[in-house]
Amino acid sequence: MNKDFEANLLQTYAKYPLEITKGEGSFVFDEKGNKYLDFYGGHAVTILGHCPPIVQEAIERQVKEFIFYSNIVYSRPQVRLADLLVQDAPGDYQVFFMNSGAEANETALKISRKFTQKGHIISFRNSFHGRSAFASAATGIDSYRNFQPNFDELTSFAEFGNMTSVQDCFRPGETAAVILEPIQSIGGARKSSRDFYEELGDFCKEKGILLITDEVQTGLGRTGGEFYFSKKVKLEPDMITLAKGIASGLPISAVLISEKIARTIKTGEYATTFGGGALVCAAGVATVSAILSKNFLDEVQNNADYLRGKLKQIKAVKSLHGEGFLVGLELVKEDPDLIKNCLQEGLIIGSSYQKNIFRLLPPINISRSEIDQGVDFLSKVINSN
Repeated sequence: MNKDFEANLLQTYAKYPLEITKGEGSFVFDEKGNKYLDFYGGHAVTILGHCPPIVQEAIERQVKEFIFYSNIVYSRPQVRLADLLVQDAPGDYQVFFMNSGAEANETALKISRKFTQKGHIISFRNSFHGRSAFASAATGIDSYRNFQPNFDELTSFAEFGNMTSVQDCFRPGETAAVILEPIQSIGGARKSSRDFYEELGDFCKEKGILLITDEVQTGLGRTGGEFYFSKKVKLEPDMITLAKGIASGLPISAVLISEKIARTIKTGEYATTFGGGALVCAAGVATVSAILSKNFLDEVQNNADYLRGKLKQIKAVKSLHGEGFLVGLELVKEDPDLIKNCLQEGLIIGSSYQKNIFRLLPPINISRSEIDQGVDFLSKVINSN
């Protein structure tokens, strides 16, 4: 890779040896014109593929009107996007916009502590909620919490899927909230039983503690069938956090805040300069409108089931984790070169915290022929080892 890329950039990322110069649908192209089928989408961000025409058109229209003004004025694209995000939510919510998933989780945790006047948070081992102070403190992977202050005294980590462990973490009079990544993406695309989600919701209501579901990766229909995974598992969280694909690659995140909490929040308590700007919201309206269109999410479910059926036919695959198009591909044995070898074949996939589990996060509107192509690439690489 050209040394110019390393001259002035802080070298904190383990980069793929790839310079992307163009994206189109489910594919990206490098500086030499080589074509790659993208089964990772830049950490689940390009949810409708690269440069979807409806989003391009929305951006072009908005650019000609105005790009940005802060939240001291009203903005129609922001209102329209908020309307869409609450349209199919599992309860009554108001929306607060920010720029990243970490900011959304940070804000949800701040709101929890302010609303309850309690400081303690229950999270789960192997979860990931971001790299800001409170968000990293609630992240259940130790390597992400090696900064000070780490707030460990204010956080307990339960075993994901184990209600007895959650109960053991509860501190009467101290616990403000539970923050749940309902499918632990970087933790290996792990999900729990339906009973656990329902029992957790009941427990939070019984103990009077708030429930935050981090749907940064499970939201926006990625798991198929429903826009929110919370709704699929019959959870009605007090807050839901979103980010990643809301605007097909432009930076925006959101916290959906239940009405009972929202009505207690006063002017000036929470604010952000860039959150919910007109340009990103216009892109968000186009993206979310497409996802909420008639029969779209049913088609996502059907195609995700098709992908999973094809993956199960690969003999070296031990198990599949996650749901819908949030796929954890567990191999029978570790393959440290799988990502590199897939790149050489023309396929981009992602890693996870579990060395033998790889993540597949393709566009949720991927075609079956592209699914077939991706599975063929994977089969060829895995079976050649």
